Amino acid sequence: MRPDSYELKRQIGVVPQNVAVFDQMTVYENIDYFCGLYIKDRARRKELTEEAIRFTGLEDYRKMMPRKLSGGLLRRLNIACGIAHKPKLIIMDEPTVAVDPQSRNRILEGILELNRQGSTIIYTSHYMEEVELICSRIVIMDHGRSIASGTTEELKRMIRTGETIRIEGITLTEEQMAAVKELPSRRCPSGECIPNFLH
Repeated sequence: MRPDSYELKRQIGVVPQNVAVFDQMTVYENIDYFCGLYIKDRARRKELTEEAIRFTGLEDYRKMMPRKLSGGLLRRLNIACGIAHKPKLIIMDEPTVAVDPQSRNRILEGILELNRQGSTIIYTSHYMEEVELICSRIVIMDHGRSIASGTTEELKRMIRTGETIRIEGITLTEEQMAAVKELPSRRCPSGECIPNFLH
């Protein structure tokens, strides 16, 4: 990519881990500004800005300044600024860090919807439950190198060293739960006790 590869850059959206918006501009002005880096037509930019506001649930906050938003709303604004121009490739760096559960769920649902609309999303996270929920392919990195890749099931098969038995109990009494906890377990190298069951 060259500095003047504008058409290529227009197809990419970036949502950084650290919120990158202008404190001196309202929610609407921020989204409009970032969208305007790629969309010059004012009518089209207004349409896309309004769509990004609706998509991220910021309708009631369009005139507010970023410093007055909660952490979750600020994250949503960060996402709106990165996706307003409808990029084909969206790179998201830990967009749910330090947000409340409601905002986290809204963000994850939004990411799945962006993918359904046709965007390819590169999503980086330390939260494996999020990765398992939204990603179709996973790459585990260590010091910049890929050490494993595949679907969730493929990765799980890579680390299996023995049999796994899954038991589901609808309602267990305290005595039954105590009996389950007494089942044999194994020790991992760190010394932690890992039960041979899931509950």
